[in-house]
Amino acid sequence: CPWQGGGAVPGILRLQPLSQHPLFSLPPVEPEVTVFPTKSGSQPHPHLLVCSVTGFYPGGIEIKWLKNGQEQTAGVVSTELLQNGDWTFQILVMLEMSPRRGNVYTCQVEHISLQHPLTVHWGKSLWVWGSP
Repeated sequence: CPWQGGGAVPGILRLQPLSQHPLFSLPPVEPEVTVFPTKSGSQPHPHLLVCSVTGFYPGGIEIKWLKNGQEQTAGVVSTELLQNGDWTFQILVMLEMSPRRGNVYTCQVEHISLQHPLTVHWGKSLWVWGSP
């Protein structure tokens, strides 16, 4: 039988995403990270810190919020991963918090393009909401 030992079956075509084809693979692109505050609609004190992560490739990424070095999970929400149309991606990850003098908040990003996690800090003299 001509099919024995070959491992491939005639008439079967295996497809893979174009981005995984060696001729179309792109080098990883580092993300740009910015952190900025915004006031949420709920009162009296909840605010949002927004971590904007843009321009990275491929799309796999891990983003964490830290408060004084401790990972925060409560009050963290994010947008869906969005494609920019140029093969890169973007995402927003928000932390709901009440500002207190002395607290330092950190957006920590891990991506295949980075040798070490990228961190952007917000706190101490950076408050823009008046007296915490």
